[in-house]
Amino acid sequence: MELQPFALERHVDEAIRLFRVSTLAAAESGELAGIEGFMSNTDQSTFNRIENQLRKRFAIGTYVSEDLIVNEFVKQAYDESMVKKVIGYCVRRGLMIYKYQRKMLYRVK
Repeated sequence: MELQPFALERHVDEAIRLFRVSTLAAAESGELAGIEGFMSNTDQSTFNRIENQLRKRFAIGTYVSEDLIVNEFVKQAYDESMVKKVIGYCVRRGLMIYKYQRKMLYRVK
């Protein structure tokens, strides 16, 4: 790195290389687990388990209280924030939609 008033193409290339190396190293070590979109392998498998159970339990075309879902998964020893993350993911993908001031979930797909 050099201290100059402007950046050259080689500076940009080096910055991109450093970013990629450091980001991949952090992701592999699990240090990015708290950041949105990054999960450790354990968290990813838990996420998938919750999503699969949620789809099995919650039939297409039915309504269910979000609080009820969260409480049932917490009773099964799942982390509340992970359950809410799965619900948010399903809503963003269009599998579920919120109804009645976000108190109820409706399963679309």
